[in-house]
Amino acid sequence: MKRFLFGLEKILELREYRERIAKAVMGEKAGKCTILEMDLEENARRTLVAGRERFRRGGNLSDYLAGEHYALRLGAERERLMKVLVMAEAEREQARLAYIEASKSKELIIKLKEREEAGYYKAAARDETKSMDDIAAMARAHGLASAAAGGS
Repeated sequence: MKRFLFGLEKILELREYRERIAKAVMGEKAGKCTILEMDLEENARRTLVAGRERFRRGGNLSDYLAGEHYALRLGAERERLMKVLVMAEAEREQARLAYIEASKSKELIIKLKEREEAGYYKAAARDETKSMDDIAAMARAHGLASAAAGGS
């Protein structure tokens, strides 16, 4: 039996490549979001520590002002990180949608390949059965002809 050859194999390879690229881009965007979330957690931790330090015993006015400026800087940094995170999450969502689209595109070709392959092997099995039936019929006809010639 001949091996099944899929005519759209090159297209399937291209779509698999595009899916891998989209998956890598999605991973990159997710990594960026994770880093920003970690930066926000660190900012929150530093803000908490700065709040405790600001009102400690033995501090003077310059310590209080330095703590206040540091808290303001942390607040501004938090706002900036939150804006960047929102944009990064939007980019991650776009990358996720692109990956889903690439995956669907690849799956479409895979389903087509599976359908054609199943049809090919079903037809090949039918042809093989027909050939075997023809061989058996010829052998039986040959056996009957031999028996008739030998019996005369």
